[in-house]
Amino acid sequence: MKQNHYFPNMTNIVDSHCHLDFKDFKNDLDSVIKNAYKANVKHMLSISVNLEDFKDVYKVANSYDNIYCTTGIHPNNVPDNQENNEFLFEELSLNLNKKKVIGVGETGLDYFRNEHNRINQIEYFNTHLEVSGSLRYPTIVHTRNAEKDTINCIENAVNKHSSKGLIHCFTSTKELAKKVLNKGFYISFSGIITFKKVDDLIDVVKYVPLDRILVETDAPYLAPAPFRGKRNEPSFVTHTLKKIAEIKNKNVEDMAQITTNNFFNLFSNFN
Repeated sequence: MKQNHYFPNMTNIVDSHCHLDFKDFKNDLDSVIKNAYKANVKHMLSISVNLEDFKDVYKVANSYDNIYCTTGIHPNNVPDNQENNEFLFEELSLNLNKKKVIGVGETGLDYFRNEHNRINQIEYFNTHLEVSGSLRYPTIVHTRNAEKDTINCIENAVNKHSSKGLIHCFTSTKELAKKVLNKGFYISFSGIITFKKVDDLIDVVKYVPLDRILVETDAPYLAPAPFRGKRNEPSFVTHTLKKIAEIKNKNVEDMAQITTNNFFNLFSNFN
């Protein structure tokens, strides 16, 4: 049976995390965006993962209506050598002054892939959080096998700089969710919530308040069921939204309105 992910009468939906500048979309980006609009995914946040390719993510955001972008360095792209972070603060700040750049990141800590450069990852993460607090832009946080250091960095940044943000593609524990929620952060769920044997993650969805939930694809990665294993794209976020609505005992239209409102409450700096 063909899976329907088009909801023509639904409130506009936001894909709060995708990578539309990636080569996976090089040959059919126009079609991907049209599919998203058709599915009522009318807003997309395309995420930066390094400064070298920022020009590409920036170009995508400024080529389409209602697509925005961020600026940042993914923890897997943090260099091994010690570098002066002054350039990072300055360049992130300059990029945030550009049209349709509305967030800082993707940043964070990933000890699963890069355990050897923890110190540098923490330094870069702290700089992103400082920029977030200083300029009042949300931080998009990636965390994997690094819960303790992640929450330490966030708590320090909130206390010192009043930083704000979200944990994207949340797959961590309820304990981490509780701590970041207590610091005013939001939590974004991806297509992983539609997979089998994710009872712990379902418990987290049940725990997170409605006014702190976002939905995302992380496209081109992590396509939800029934597309698991295929290239993900923003239109598929509707399947994640449906699953979240089911878990929270809400109808899909209400959940669309809730998550869209949450996005615009968090990302309020539009230029």
